[in-house]
Amino acid sequence: MTKRTLAYCAAVLMAGAGLYGACNDTITGQDCKVKCQDIDNTCVQKCNSDMQCRTVCSTDLDNCVASCGTVTATPPTNNNDAGGGG
Repeated sequence: MTKRTLAYCAAVLMAGAGLYGACNDTITGQDCKVKCQDIDNTCVQKCNSDMQCRTVCSTDLDNCVASCGTVTATPPTNNNDAGGGG
């Protein structure tokens, strides 16, 4: 799992934990940490017909907990759906 995916998962976990989050808001966190109890690395060696091989690994993270020192929710800046007329 990449750092970007971990950051997304952390944001989802925080939103689900009762922190403010609304549709189309941008949620940013600072000083975030993700701790996982179970990390499984699986590596497979893939070779092509020229006998050139490379190792491809994937990581499976289970039982993860995310925390951030600061979380900020920013509403979207465009106001196209405000309704009403001039």
